[in-house]
Amino acid sequence: MNWIVLIIAVVLTVGYITYVALDMGLRPLTEAEQEKAPGDFITVTGGRLHYRWDGPATGPVVVMVHGFSTPHFIFEQNVSALTSQGYRVLRYDHFGRGWSDRPRTAYTVDFYDTTLMELLDGLNITAPVGLVGLSMGGPIVAEFAGRHTDRVNAVFLFVPAGLDVAGGNDIAAKIVRLPGIGDLMWRIVGRGMLLGDPQYDESGLAEENRLVGDIRTQMDYRGYLDSLLSTLRNTPMTSRTETYRQLAATGMPVAAVFGADDPTVLPSSADKLRDLVPEASIHMLENADHGLNYKRQDATNPLLADFFSPKNEPAS
Repeated sequence: MNWIVLIIAVVLTVGYITYVALDMGLRPLTEAEQEKAPGDFITVTGGRLHYRWDGPATGPVVVMVHGFSTPHFIFEQNVSALTSQGYRVLRYDHFGRGWSDRPRTAYTVDFYDTTLMELLDGLNITAPVGLVGLSMGGPIVAEFAGRHTDRVNAVFLFVPAGLDVAGGNDIAAKIVRLPGIGDLMWRIVGRGMLLGDPQYDESGLAEENRLVGDIRTQMDYRGYLDSLLSTLRNTPMTSRTETYRQLAATGMPVAAVFGADDPTVLPSSADKLRDLVPEASIHMLENADHGLNYKRQDATNPLLADFFSPKNEPAS
C-alpha cells in the first residue's frame, strides 16, 4: 500500500512540475505588451478589454463577436462590407484571447454576456446595435439578444455553434474537462490541437482569403490556454436550443450562413436553427468550411451587406 501511495505522489508531483514549467515558458501579458495592440482598451469587470473601431464615427453600430480561439482579426475581410454602407463596426477580443487580459475566472455564459454589456455601456453605446456572431460568438450574441432585447436590432450568424458541433463529447473532450489531469493534458497538447485545426489549412488559398493575423501570437502569453479550457468547461457549445428559441421570440431579423463542408459546426445545424428560428434567413454555402467568412468572403460579404443594407435596417 505504501508503494502505491508513493507512486501516486510521484506522478502527481511530476505532473504539477510539468504544468508549472510549461506555464513559466510563456510571457505575462502586461500593459507594456498590450501597447503592441492595434486598437484601444477599456477596463471592465474582467480587466482590460481590447477593442477596435472601423467606419464613420456617426454611423449605426454593428458589433462583431468572434469565436472560441481566433481573436478579432478573423473578421478583417468582412469589415468593409459594413463600413462601405456607413456602419460603424466594433470588434473586440474576448478575455483570454488576442490582446485582452486573461482573468482567472469561470468563462461562463453569464461572463461573456456581462462582458459585452459592459463594453457597450463603457463606450456609451445606448442605441440598439446589430450583432454579428461567429462560431461560439453565435450563441453569445443570440443569448445577448434574447436577454437584452432593447439593446439589439438584428443578428447575423456565421457558422453558429450551439447545436450540432463535432467533438464536444468525445473521449478527449471528456478528459480535458476533468480537474487536474485535464489541466495538465490541455497544457501539453492544447496548442498543437488548435494549430492542427483543419480551418487553419490555407494551402491553395489566395492571399486575400487568408487570416489577416497570426493566431500563434496570443498563444505566447500566459492565460490563453487556461481561458479556452475554462470556456470548454463552463460554456456549452451544444444543446443551446433554448438560447435560439429566445432569439426567435424577440422577433428581430436573423440570418445565418453555414458551410456544407464544415467539420466543426456540422451542416445539420442549419436545419435545427431553421426549426428554432423559423423567420430566419438561412444560407448553406457549398464548398465552404468553418473559416468561410474570410476564405469565401466573395460569397459571404454580399450576404452580410444585404442583411445590414440601409433599406433593411430596423427602426431604432
